Amino acid sequence: MSEKRKISWRKVLQMFVTVVVTIACVTAMLSAAGIQDRKVIKNVSIHITNENKCKFVDKEQVAELLMHNRHINAVGVPVYKLDIHHMESIAQANPWIKDAQVFVDNNRNLQIYVTQRVPVVRVFERDGNSYYLDTALKVMPLSETYVDYAFVVTNVPELKEDSLGKDMKVQIIALVMQIKKSKFWNTQTEQIYVNADRTFELIPVLGNHRILLGDTSRLQEKFDNLFTFYQNVLNRIGWDKYEVLDVRFKDQVVASPSLPWKGPKDLALNNMNWVKSIIGTEPKDSTGKEKQAVAQAATANVAPKIVEKMKETKPIAITTEKKQQVGNKHEKDQHSEHKDEQKSGTKPKYIYQDKKDH
Repeated sequence: MSEKRKISWRKVLQMFVTVVVTIACVTAMLSAAGIQDRKVIKNVSIHITNENKCKFVDKEQVAELLMHNRHINAVGVPVYKLDIHHMESIAQANPWIKDAQVFVDNNRNLQIYVTQRVPVVRVFERDGNSYYLDTALKVMPLSETYVDYAFVVTNVPELKEDSLGKDMKVQIIALVMQIKKSKFWNTQTEQIYVNADRTFELIPVLGNHRILLGDTSRLQEKFDNLFTFYQNVLNRIGWDKYEVLDVRFKDQVVASPSLPWKGPKDLALNNMNWVKSIIGTEPKDSTGKEKQAVAQAATANVAPKIVEKMKETKPIAITTEKKQQVGNKHEKDQHSEHKDEQKSGTKPKYIYQDKKDH
């Protein structure tokens, strides 16, 4: 006859207490979750985080998009009946909305935060189609209630969702961002034109010339050379002599004349006052209204807050052709328009080539 094993009543009691406590905790958690789900939304708060940058969507439109169009009145609705993730997906599918966050706070308020897409450029395609592009290369349709005064690019080929279309979008955004870096070019550029070979031209606000940029390589160098040409040539002879300024070639500005030069007149001085007012004026934003206001103030000869940058820069060596080496480095050319290029045979940093009409 085997001995009976002794039962440890202490261990049995511990196990029983553990089971009871576990059941109580689970029950409490389920009850709390049920109570929380039965709580209703007290209020709805909608926030446009960058509403001062553009006005593609407003709070009423967001409410209509997320609730009214779906016949939902969030106030008084139990929390568990709201599909918050679905609301976020609907908002982010809107072409003018970059990001959306939807949640219920501790006070049972439905919080909706929306961030708009901010356009960098407005594109006009050759077939008449028009839209906006932002820095993420996202296409934004035009709005019936709001017009954004972004940079204008015209004669753009149809940009499909392929590598060629993406490459053109990248070049357009890169060019616009380069222009926006400079206060002068930000105001002096009226529009960007795309040629048939997918190269770029600038149409300036001041002057009757066109600026041939070519592709978007060496953009900083091209704009630096062009600005130096503005300072040292157009400042002296007037802004209406040339019809084409070509900066496609390295370290060169090639100018094609449109009108015969009759000497430096007051026109050049007046134009340079306009340019100085651009340099001395910092646009508050990139909207077209700001650019238009600066241009109107300058052309109306309003006393500009001028930075005398253009008078500080010494003229660079500007030649029409390579002259022969001369022995006396102090010998001066009898023509006041051009200076001798020779400095121990050193080639100038910038070369200005003047195409003569025949």
